[in-house]
Amino acid sequence: MPRPVAFVFRDNLAALATCRELGRAGIEVHVFDSSPGPAAQSRYSRFTPAPSYYEEPDAWAKFMRAQSARFLEAPVLFPTEDAALLVADRFHAELSPVLRYPYAAPGAAVALLDKRTLYAAASEIGVAVPRCIAVDDGSPIVGLDRRTEWIAKPACRYWFDASGKRIHTFLRLTGGSKAIEGDVRAAARRVTEAGFPAILQERVPGAFENLFSVGLVLDRDGALLASFCSRKHGEYPEPFGDGLVVEAVACDEDLVEQAVELLRKLGYWGVCDIEFKLDDRDGRYKLLDANPRVWLWIGLGALSGVPIALHAYALATGDRAVLASAPRPRPAQDWVSPRGAAAFLLKAWRPARHGWRLPLRVGAGAMRTVLRDLVLFRDPLYVKPAAWSTLRRSLRR
Repeated sequence: MPRPVAFVFRDNLAALATCRELGRAGIEVHVFDSSPGPAAQSRYSRFTPAPSYYEEPDAWAKFMRAQSARFLEAPVLFPTEDAALLVADRFHAELSPVLRYPYAAPGAAVALLDKRTLYAAASEIGVAVPRCIAVDDGSPIVGLDRRTEWIAKPACRYWFDASGKRIHTFLRLTGGSKAIEGDVRAAARRVTEAGFPAILQERVPGAFENLFSVGLVLDRDGALLASFCSRKHGEYPEPFGDGLVVEAVACDEDLVEQAVELLRKLGYWGVCDIEFKLDDRDGRYKLLDANPRVWLWIGLGALSGVPIALHAYALATGDRAVLASAPRPRPAQDWVSPRGAAAFLLKAWRPARHGWRLPLRVGAGAMRTVLRDLVLFRDPLYVKPAAWSTLRRSLRR
C-alpha cells in the first residue's frame, strides 16, 4: 500500500530540502504556492498553483480541503514559513479532519512565534534570554539602558490584520531583515505603525560564529526523537537575515536539553529549530528564536544522520520504517544557500567591508552544496532553464 502523500507549502528553499528528503524515501510530495519556487523544479515534487494565503486565506483553506479529498489517506502537512503556520493554525478545525499535522496544533506552534510568550517561558525554566522591553503603541519607553546596544523587532514577524482576511509580513517592511538597528525609539515606532507588536531587545555581542541552532523532533509525550546542531558563519541580509553559510557541529547536550525543556514548557511537540547565541560576556547561550516548522538548512540534519522531515512524517503517520530510507551520515558537512549566495554577491558584497575571501567561500560553498545535492538526490535542479528563471524572479523580489 502506498504511503500517505505530503503537502508542502509555500515553495522556498525549505520546501526544496523537505521534498528531497521525503521524495528520496519514496513519499509522494505535492508543493502548493501561488507561484512556483525552487521546489517546483525538483524531480521529487508535484507543483500545484494555489490561492495565496497572504491575500485569500479562506480560499486557500477551501482549496486545501479539496486537494486532500483526492487521496484515500489524509496527507501530512509541512508548513515552510511562519505565515504558513499561522494560516494552518487558523483553519485547524476544518483541515485537521482531512490533513495530518506533524506538530502540536492549534495554539502551541503559534505561541512559539511570539517572542513575548517564548521569552517568558524560557525565563521561567532558567533558559537565558536577552534583555527585552515590550513596546505598547504610543506608550513611553522606560528601562532603556544607554550603555546597552538595542535593536527593535516585532514580537511576531507575521500577523493577521484586524479583519483576519490578510497576513502581513514584517520582512517586506525591511527587505528581509528581522530587526532594525539605529535609533531604537524611531525603529519601534516604525514597527508599531506597520501594525506589529514591538519589542526592544538587547543585541547580544559576538561574531556570527556564536550563533547556534538546535534542530529537533519531540513525540507527543515530549520525548526527544532526534536532534542535530549547527553553527552560522553568515547571514543574508546582514545582520539579521536568514542563514547564508551554516555548518553541522557536534551537539552540546546541555543546549539540546534546554531546547527540549522549553518546548515541553510550551506544550509543543513535533519539528522545531531553536536558535541561540553564545554571549561572550558571561559564557551563556541566549535564546533568540524558535521555528516550529521545517527551515532552510534542515537538509544538514539528513546529511548528519538526523532526517528531521522524515521523523516528522513518521510521527504523523506512525510509519517508523520510513526512517530506513535516510541518507548515510556524512561527517563535517556545511550548507550554503545558493539563492542567498547569488543575492549576496550581486547586491551586498563590498570589497572594503567583506574582503575577497568571503565571496570566494560563499561562491565555492554554494557550488559545493548544489553538486552534493545533485549527487545525493540525483535532482538536476539548476541545470533546468525553468530553475534559472525562478532564481531571477527570487532575486528581483
